[in-house]
Amino acid sequence: MDNETIENNKKDIEIFLENQNDVSLLAILKSDTETLANQEVLFNVFDGNNNILIRTISIKTDDDGKAELDLTGINNKMVEAIFYGNKDFNASKEKIIIKKKGKDEIEQENYELEKMEKLIAYEKQQKEFEKGHDNIAIELKHVSLSFKIGNDKIDNLKEYVIRTINRTKEKKRNFKATDDVSFKIYKGEKVGLIGYNGAGKSTLLKIISGVYTPDEGEVIINGNIAPLLSLGAGFDKNFSGRENIFLNGSILGYNEEFLRSKYDEIVEFSELEEFINFPVKNYSKGMLSKLGFSIATVVNPDILILDEVLGVGDVNFRKKSRERLQSLMESDTTVLFVSHSIGDIRTICQKAIWIEKGKIREIGESNEICDKYLAEAENASSDEIKKQKLK
Repeated sequence: MDNETIENNKKDIEIFLENQNDVSLLAILKSDTETLANQEVLFNVFDGNNNILIRTISIKTDDDGKAELDLTGINNKMVEAIFYGNKDFNASKEKIIIKKKGKDEIEQENYELEKMEKLIAYEKQQKEFEKGHDNIAIELKHVSLSFKIGNDKIDNLKEYVIRTINRTKEKKRNFKATDDVSFKIYKGEKVGLIGYNGAGKSTLLKIISGVYTPDEGEVIINGNIAPLLSLGAGFDKNFSGRENIFLNGSILGYNEEFLRSKYDEIVEFSELEEFINFPVKNYSKGMLSKLGFSIATVVNPDILILDEVLGVGDVNFRKKSRERLQSLMESDTTVLFVSHSIGDIRTICQKAIWIEKGKIREIGESNEICDKYLAEAENASSDEIKKQKLK
């Protein structure tokens, strides 16, 4: 058999190059039918800019046909892998540019991967939630609410009477706090409301909690609600802390027998043992917050409404309150949460609702909505983002 016939009978081989997270480079020798073990692969390392050969490294393939080159010290370089062939296989070569990623690039890639995984999980969960109407915890249908407001600054009765007689009082105008808002929140969902100050977030929470009655639309609630809107709201300032436990607890729907059984637990958690018989008008704002939080979270409600209450009390109490809230987050409790801290929204919530000027701007997976919100906030005026904790 002549040399030309031998050459024609040789099998083709391919070199596949795989960059292993900038740690090593794998050269894999493969034909259509097999991998090539114990074969020499030459790695030529060239300067990436000037195409000058820097060094040559010879490595033999293992049983899987892989030759592994350590990439330590190799960055912004071109690497050429060459297999010179043998009596059975033709020669082959392949090139790759090694450009190691910086820390920021790696973190961004990891973030994008995590975001994609959360989005897939969110979409899967939404399909599960939407299987039946029985899964709905909160539903708003075309809800609108307006307030009458005026710019008059009348701070005494005399001026009020004079301007009323002279008909110089400015007419009040209607301000639409929420405008045709519709959404569904399913049982067990953790949902964040985001938007600039005055967007209508807290108003929506008060509508859902029953504090306000909408002018138009329908609010459907399935389950008991524990609203932590303004901790200590509903307290009688002249009553003691002890009396307000029973007053506030009854407002939240707890009966007297239950509150008596939980009384010691509430007092202990609030850290107000020595002040519990004092009138709450003598309490500081932090003390009121501690007592309100302890009452509202003494049981796992079906629906938990939170309005900027994650920073209540001192450092130790904040840690305790976060731990208690975390246990609620991990349960089947439905959570609706307003915060200017986008970090908290990302951490706590699976879904986010973006409110803008009383309307729904967008609803979706929390990271996706937060990214869009932050991107727009970068171009917002300083007045629009005042007091926003965007990171």
